[in-house]
Amino acid sequence: MLSWIFRKKKASPPVIAARPAASAQATSAARQAAANVASVWSGRLDRALGDDAALLALAKEAPTADLKLAAVQALSTEAGLKSAEREFRTHDRRVHQLARQRHAHAKAKREVAERATALISAAAVLLDVPVIPVNRLVEFDRGWQALDASLLSAAHQAEYAALSGQLSAAMQAHGDQQAAALAAAAEAAAAAAALAQTQALEAHELAQEALTRLADSPSAEPENAPEYPPEYPITPPSRQAPKVPTAEHSAAIEVTLLQAEAALLEGLLKQVQQHLMQLDRMSGHGMDTAHRARLNAVQAEAGRMKGWQQWSGGLARDDLVLEAEALAKATAAAAAAEAATEADEPKLPARAQAEAIDDLRQRWKELDRLAAATSQPLWERFDAALQTAYLPVAAHLAQLEADRQANLAWRGGLLDTLDATPLACGTDADAAFSPWKDLVRALDQFHQAWRKLGPVEHTVPRKAHKALQARLTTSVARLEAPLQAARRVAQAEREALVSRAKALTAEGRLHPAEQLSQVRELQAEWQAHARALPLARPIEAALWDQFKAATDAVFAQRDAAFSARDDALQANLAERLSVIERLEAITPDSPAADVNQALRQLDAAWRQAGEAPRAQAAALESRFRAARAGAQAIVADSAQRVWQATCDTLHAKLMLCEALESDEALAEAPADLGDRWAALPVLPPLWEQALAQRQARIATGDGAPSRADLWADERTVDEALLQLEAALDLPSPPEHQASRRDLKLRALKAALEGGVRLAGEAPGVDQMTAQVIGFSRLNAPQRLRLHSLIVGLRTVNPPVSSSPSVR
Repeated sequence: MLSWIFRKKKASPPVIAARPAASAQATSAARQAAANVASVWSGRLDRALGDDAALLALAKEAPTADLKLAAVQALSTEAGLKSAEREFRTHDRRVHQLARQRHAHAKAKREVAERATALISAAAVLLDVPVIPVNRLVEFDRGWQALDASLLSAAHQAEYAALSGQLSAAMQAHGDQQAAALAAAAEAAAAAAALAQTQALEAHELAQEALTRLADSPSAEPENAPEYPPEYPITPPSRQAPKVPTAEHSAAIEVTLLQAEAALLEGLLKQVQQHLMQLDRMSGHGMDTAHRARLNAVQAEAGRMKGWQQWSGGLARDDLVLEAEALAKATAAAAAAEAATEADEPKLPARAQAEAIDDLRQRWKELDRLAAATSQPLWERFDAALQTAYLPVAAHLAQLEADRQANLAWRGGLLDTLDATPLACGTDADAAFSPWKDLVRALDQFHQAWRKLGPVEHTVPRKAHKALQARLTTSVARLEAPLQAARRVAQAEREALVSRAKALTAEGRLHPAEQLSQVRELQAEWQAHARALPLARPIEAALWDQFKAATDAVFAQRDAAFSARDDALQANLAERLSVIERLEAITPDSPAADVNQALRQLDAAWRQAGEAPRAQAAALESRFRAARAGAQAIVADSAQRVWQATCDTLHAKLMLCEALESDEALAEAPADLGDRWAALPVLPPLWEQALAQRQARIATGDGAPSRADLWADERTVDEALLQLEAALDLPSPPEHQASRRDLKLRALKAALEGGVRLAGEAPGVDQMTAQVIGFSRLNAPQRLRLHSLIVGLRTVNPPVSSSPSVR
């Protein structure tokens, strides 16, 4: 039965073809454990079927929700389902919901079964009644139709079908019998009317014959004939024909007869009697034979039914008396039980008791309307029983009246307290202490206490309703009138705050910081107003929603501005990062000219880039400076390498010049010196020109060097070398230290006497170098000093020299 609980769905095909062995073993073990648990609990549930206590215990002990649901599903009694509902109310929602649904279904099924049994029992009584009232049969059918067919058992439905068939057959038989009786009565009435008419005609004819004989023989008088005075002559009876009704009169009789017959079928004898009296009056103007027969039949049936009604009415009254006495006994027993247990509250439902008593009295009145009057002792017996049963109802009503009087007194005390509340003075809603708060608090406390006392129409005596409502209106209006006036002023002030808050978003000229400051001020004012005089809750809520929407709009506008600024800062950040990345992308192999151009462009781009985020500005600046310094270092290294190459070229050409100036070179005059000179790079113009002039002085005539022009003034050379050593801040030989100091003193004296010379008047290092390398036929110490100067010139920063780089 419960195997469906343990039925598991098949596992879906695995997505991965090969699973680990450990996972497969774990899955198999878990399935085996679940199967073992399912088999164990399935056996326990099967053994506990039919025992709700055992099933409820299993539901409590079950480890899974499915097992709990299975145990609850197996419960069969209403008490067990109710216990399960209470047990799982705070545990498992699904189990509790199933128990609640099944308990409600079982309860509804039981109630429907009880009502069906009561209806069937009441209908079975009708089988023993000679005349089945149609209204009772209709009530029985309507009551059965009101039941839920899905909750009825097959036995009840079969019993109802059989009983309904029996009642229908009895009603059909009674209807056929009544129709036959009416037809027979109509035929008998018609025959009687015809016989009476025939007998009347025959009697009239005999009387006429007798009168004729008397007239023919006046002396012949019968014996013992009465003597009539002469003033009362004997006249023969006249033969009068029956009145013939008109068509309109017959139609009226037909309508009245139909109404009488319908009332007769419904069992309304009083209405039947009224229709019969009306037909009796209408018969004086004539009635045909068929209508007369139907009238006689209705009269006969009404008489018979009246007898039955009197008999059944007596039985019904006896039943009512028995019900009233049973109700009185039950009331007395319940009162005795309450007295024995000393219960604080009565156990008898007063409303149901009063409704039962009213129902019995209404049924008695209905019998008085339908049947004849009853005896006085029976009525007194019925009334005494109902009065006994009404005692707890009367006590309940008395207690209810006392409670209502106490409630009225409480309400009067509340109104007295409210009337003693002083009115607030002043309308300053911005004050730190506002008297309106006390007034609002007093009104709120009054309304809360008033509502706790319940509805006035149910808790106060009816006679005091109008006076209490009038006093309530007056007392509340005394305080609410000035309060409402002050609230209108406060509402206008709140609306002004709302307008001011809305105006903040329209003023785009305000700085977000100023907007925030004004919003804070408005919020502080609003809180001050709310503390001083709270408005009615709906108005307060509506105004607060408007104010909050306006302030939220300000914050939204501020957030939008900040967001736009953040977007701009992020764009600036991206631009600056791009500049830095381009700087960092410069490699040592890049040409110096390209690097210098890139530096100029990137410097301009860095200056044009907007403000970066404050948190990252310092880091970006440091990173930019480091990248720029790296690029500048690359440029400096490239210039230094070019400068050093220039110095090496200068040294090589200087060595060629010295080789040409030597005696060995003049004697040998190697042909490859010119090729070696041409293979060297071109020096700066100033240096190249000085060496070219020196080379020109070496070669004279047919190309042989002139020895007369090769010697130079040693003093001039020493002076030039000394100046270049001073310019390059290189040490001079010891023998020239005095000249070096003298040169320094002369320069200082010139500076003191004539002021600082202009920068354009002082010869540069490249000019001094060109002058020195232009001297020819230097002696050995001078050549050594010159070579030392060229080595020192390699360490000079290239910007010191104004000469361009080697191409």
